[in-house]
Amino acid sequence: MIFFIIWLVLLAYSVFLAPGSSNPDPVLELVFAGEWAMIDPLVLAVFNSLGIFPMVFFTILLRNDRQKWPAWPFSLASFAGGAFALLPYFAFGDKQAERSLRTPGWLVSFLQSKIWLLILIIIFTGNMLTLFQGFSFAAYAEAFRQSQLVSVMTIDWFVLWWLSIFAINRYYPEAELKRLSWIPIIGPVLVLWKNAQ
Repeated sequence: MIFFIIWLVLLAYSVFLAPGSSNPDPVLELVFAGEWAMIDPLVLAVFNSLGIFPMVFFTILLRNDRQKWPAWPFSLASFAGGAFALLPYFAFGDKQAERSLRTPGWLVSFLQSKIWLLILIIIFTGNMLTLFQGFSFAAYAEAFRQSQLVSVMTIDWFVLWWLSIFAINRYYPEAELKRLSWIPIIGPVLVLWKNAQ
């Protein structure tokens, strides 16, 4: 029930409460225009991380896709919808079911490989390198107030962070160093790396 409530709150925030303009959205205009230098690096890093989080969930969920609902549609939808796509799955579909793993064996092997986990680590590291251009929390706060995209994606980021911690504890209760999952984005990957066969 908590996942459904958070989903409703997230929807309500996005539609009715999020500050900033959406028509036109100042940050989205810069993104579409390719004027990346005009966007604060922290805003860019958070924006890009919303494309990395779904890869982490894709990895975790498809390696454990034995639940009531198939995980793959929600995992794929999260690339566009973030937590908006994943919360319904955790609310209603993530129930124990007596069934075999849905994910094809070759894909499971790939997602369990250290090569794939290393790719995720490299992508995460590349995104973090953008912060070395220099960023400003004040500039991020200003973007949060002016851009509905930034205000919504910020809340989405925190929900995804919480969901990633939950997912590791849900699917890997006996994993070593589970506390690493608290490190945003890369933490769950490091837990999987530590516990890779």
